[in-house]
Amino acid sequence: MSPRWSRLSLPLRYAWRNAWAHRGATAATLFGVAISVMVYVVMGATADSLKGIAASTGDPANAIALSKGASSAESSRLDAPTANAVRFAPGVLRDASGEPLASVELLAMRRIPIPGLPPDDPASQRFMSLRGVTPAALLVHPGVRIIAGRFPAASGELLIGRLVTENLGAIGIGSEVSIEGRPHRVVGVLGAEGQFFESELWMTLEDLRGKSGDREASAVVLRTSGPAAAAALVDTLEKSRSVNVSAKTEPEYYAQMQRASTAFVYLGNLIGGLLGLGAVVAGANTMYATMSRRIREMGTLRALGFGRWRVGASLLLESTMVSLLGGAIGVLLALAWNGVAFSIVSLSFELAIGPANAARGMAMALAIGAAGGFLPARSASRLEIVAALRHV
Repeated sequence: MSPRWSRLSLPLRYAWRNAWAHRGATAATLFGVAISVMVYVVMGATADSLKGIAASTGDPANAIALSKGASSAESSRLDAPTANAVRFAPGVLRDASGEPLASVELLAMRRIPIPGLPPDDPASQRFMSLRGVTPAALLVHPGVRIIAGRFPAASGELLIGRLVTENLGAIGIGSEVSIEGRPHRVVGVLGAEGQFFESELWMTLEDLRGKSGDREASAVVLRTSGPAAAAALVDTLEKSRSVNVSAKTEPEYYAQMQRASTAFVYLGNLIGGLLGLGAVVAGANTMYATMSRRIREMGTLRALGFGRWRVGASLLLESTMVSLLGGAIGVLLALAWNGVAFSIVSLSFELAIGPANAARGMAMALAIGAAGGFLPARSASRLEIVAALRHV
């Protein structure tokens, strides 16, 4: 090895040797960084997954009509004459029999007991989204498909989203679910390519209307020939004097659902930042302790001709290396959650941790290492040779 290379590689070799020599302190720092990065990556992936659900659910060829002033289908109420008039709005596609491709839907939130657990125990109940539909829903929502069983044809039958099991346990075709004290039998399972519908319980429109005690609908979803036609239909409904409704394209409507993901971004940054700050303080303390143990050693290196920056760089490199290793461990821990289904209130989704999430986690680890090692490294670079050699 050439003398020049030996001098250039000194900080790296010195950092690695001392990190290994003080394995206890290194392990504590590794643990702190790994936990910080894991939480940051998982929270970021949760926000990205929620954004992905909102983006995939809105079909640009669909328009959705709500009652005037309603911000969501859950708070919307359309009477039967209005819903019927909207179905026949100009621009709505028709099927072979001339019927409009329009899905009159009723949405409701209910507490549903988990099958097999005491029904009166609040801890065994879950808030679930119920959607009352007609067979037209499968034509209007092309991303929805029945992957097992059949569509509900009578009162007391359910079509469940494939992720409903995350809230209600291992239920499937033939299982019974109690809704407002009445048993409902699962007759089918739907898949929807990661859309909101995979977390819902579908039943016939009339069945849910009976539970709600009225004849109203929440929304009418309208199928058009494409995005331009959907936008034109929205404009027509908004300006109509014959029906008093609020209309949006489906992508516009579901874009508001991304607000929940924004909250997770802030929460993830806050939690990750607080944990990261703790890791920075712990790392800085470790580096200061390391420096205090090696002051004479650093003075000897300075006396042998190694410059201030090489001595300081060894501490900074040690801090950065340990943090990057901790970051890699944190990313690997986070990857253990990849593909796992999670549930937030009534919404279930599969967590997807991608390269961007991993890269942000490693960037956070690098920042923790640099921040934790900077001040100790600067102090080390300012050591006077004589004072360092006399240090006891």
